[in-house]
Amino acid sequence: MHAFTFLACTYNLWGTARWDGRRRPLERFLAVNEPDILCVQELTKEAGALIEATLPAIRGVDDPFPGWTEEGNIFWNSELFEIEEYGARDIGMLEESRRLFWVRLATTVGSTVVVATAHFSETGNTTEVNEHFNVRVGQAKAGVATLDEVVQTREPVLFMDDFNDYIHPLRVLRDGGFDDSFNALGRETPVTYPALPLAHQPPELPDWMMHRGPIRPTLTSVIDFYFEETPPSDHKPIMTTYQLV
Repeated sequence: MHAFTFLACTYNLWGTARWDGRRRPLERFLAVNEPDILCVQELTKEAGALIEATLPAIRGVDDPFPGWTEEGNIFWNSELFEIEEYGARDIGMLEESRRLFWVRLATTVGSTVVVATAHFSETGNTTEVNEHFNVRVGQAKAGVATLDEVVQTREPVLFMDDFNDYIHPLRVLRDGGFDDSFNALGRETPVTYPALPLAHQPPELPDWMMHRGPIRPTLTSVIDFYFEETPPSDHKPIMTTYQLV
């Protein structure tokens, strides 16, 4: 019997910025890559509609809480997964509608997997500037505690994030038993921000795909994708093939 394998992607979609010029590149990216699980940050209603129109088998959480359409969501291939539960947990993000969004998905082979996404608060927030206090440490600790509560014994979990940080949240997640897709495969983590030419900033590694439990990555990449010389976002997506073990 073959192991259950699927393609996952995490992508910060950059909200409404330059949307008219990025719409077609995002549509093309989705059509070419066809992820089975897609976690997004900085979502908009327009981008959500485009995702579902481009990938007919894709479903996302439909809930009245505005965070699901204005911040983040989790999309899954309905031919491989069926949703059992979902939630949105406040883990201390300073932005009004940001949450740790999670779903429990049943697979076609009878097992389940928990998938979560979050977008930690940006650097430069008032608390950080005035009090010299890294708010993402507490957010990471609350994220681990939430997943410890939600995830069942021996249940695989994926946590796909824009940490806005590449040091402290990673340390907290690793202390909580998580590994990232690149480290698990013995690979150096590539830069995920910025995607030129949309943003001209120092290179950063804010985007990560973390996992814990009976699941393993077999291939992982940061994707430099362009259509008509334009990337879909100012961030680069990460795509990883996972197997349940």
